[in-house]
Amino acid sequence: MRLDVINTGTELLLGKVLNTHAAFFGDELFKLGLRIQRQTTIPDGAEIHTALQERFPHADVILITGGLGPTSDDITRETVAGLLGRALHRDAAIWEHIRSFFLQRGREPNAWNERQAMVPEGAEVMPNPHGTAPGLYVPAVPGQSPHFFLLPGPPRELRPMFRDQVIDRLRRISDTPALPWRNFKIYGVGESNIAEVIEPRLQDVEGLEYGYCCRLGEVDVRLIGTEAAIATASGVIRSEFAQDIVTESEDPIE
Repeated sequence: MRLDVINTGTELLLGKVLNTHAAFFGDELFKLGLRIQRQTTIPDGAEIHTALQERFPHADVILITGGLGPTSDDITRETVAGLLGRALHRDAAIWEHIRSFFLQRGREPNAWNERQAMVPEGAEVMPNPHGTAPGLYVPAVPGQSPHFFLLPGPPRELRPMFRDQVIDRLRRISDTPALPWRNFKIYGVGESNIAEVIEPRLQDVEGLEYGYCCRLGEVDVRLIGTEAAIATASGVIRSEFAQDIVTESEDPIE
């Protein structure tokens, strides 16, 4: 399954806010057997139209973060609706949630906030108990458009929504099994030295993907593939660097 992530937010590009979405999505999606083919960060505003037009034909699933707020540069829902030729309608349940959210804080919502209650025709609403911007899921139209997931930008809103409401939907639309993988942390040996030793023995292992992540004083060697391929590659690494392996794990690579 071809999966794209588009992060919207000028603050991300200015370096004012750390973009933690990349690592979060990569880790969570990999557990489902899904790999991100492209992750893009764009400024708020009209740039999202160009980004979606470019990726629309090349993805089965597009996750979009941000652009669901109440102001004029928050145009994610309008852009997706426009590309799909869908009308927007006000969802009464969302508007009631927004009103309650403000009233509980001694405030009144205004006309700008009402924009957040607008939903494209055919979209499923994903409630947001941590904020006013609901998430939206727009199912694919086979042969015409991909699945769209529209998520709020703040991590404290996005992460619980993704885990509680997006993962199950992705499982239903994906037939990709999670791939086995293993990570070796090797201390005191350079990346090129490790590659020189193991690659002649790994390059012909069928069903194996491997890679490196170099850190100060240590190197992670990552293996992804079939159980048989990982067993073979693991044997190679252990035989060559038994005294240098600090950890061997199937936990997420930190």
